[in-house]
Amino acid sequence: MDNTLAKTVAEIHRLHLQLREIDEQAERGPRQLKIRQQATQQKQTDLEAQKHKYKALRVAADQRGLQLKTNEVKIGELRIKLNQASSNREFDIIRTQIDADTMANSVLEDEILDTLEKVDAAHIALKQLEAAVAVAQADELRLTNDIEATLPGLQSQGTGLRQALQSAEAGLPADFIPNYRRLSQAYGAGALAEVDGNICGSCYVSLPPQMGVQIRAGQVLFCKTCGRLIYARVVSG
Repeated sequence: MDNTLAKTVAEIHRLHLQLREIDEQAERGPRQLKIRQQATQQKQTDLEAQKHKYKALRVAADQRGLQLKTNEVKIGELRIKLNQASSNREFDIIRTQIDADTMANSVLEDEILDTLEKVDAAHIALKQLEAAVAVAQADELRLTNDIEATLPGLQSQGTGLRQALQSAEAGLPADFIPNYRRLSQAYGAGALAEVDGNICGSCYVSLPPQMGVQIRAGQVLFCKTCGRLIYARVVSG
């Protein structure tokens, strides 16, 4: 029983699987970094929006405070005029205006208090967002450093595995290569599947009895269910 082809295919499959794992590790870091960067950017956007909100509330509070002071000055001037009124009618008019302005100031004071409470809440939210951005930026920097430290090694391993894969593929029979190339280009490591007992390692469907015999004899065949190239594990000994 000549298991040469099965051994070669098994080695090629092993290299494909290792290469896929290395490539996934190399891609995982940048992919995670992109997600972190997007999250950081969103937090920064939220922070800028909160800054604008806080500033607008501060401006509103200052404007209402200024209006209150202006009204108080006006009421003070009216009180002077009240003391100088030359008739009951003039007195009543000034008195009515003072009462109206005093009521308006009372409403304005309530608005100022409400706005100042909103200013305090906005300031707390602002500080929380600043802290969240700082944490996100630190996490992003840490992940960037990790990627820069590990990526060269993964790339080097990938290069070595590709070279080993090319060497192993050179041992394939010429008539076998077209089918192998077609499937490997379409499915990568998934183009090949080891048969476990009588079960295809790709689709997990039982092989027909005759096919199982051929596989155990060292042949590499197409699975009739999933179309992958299947082989039996070759045990050395």
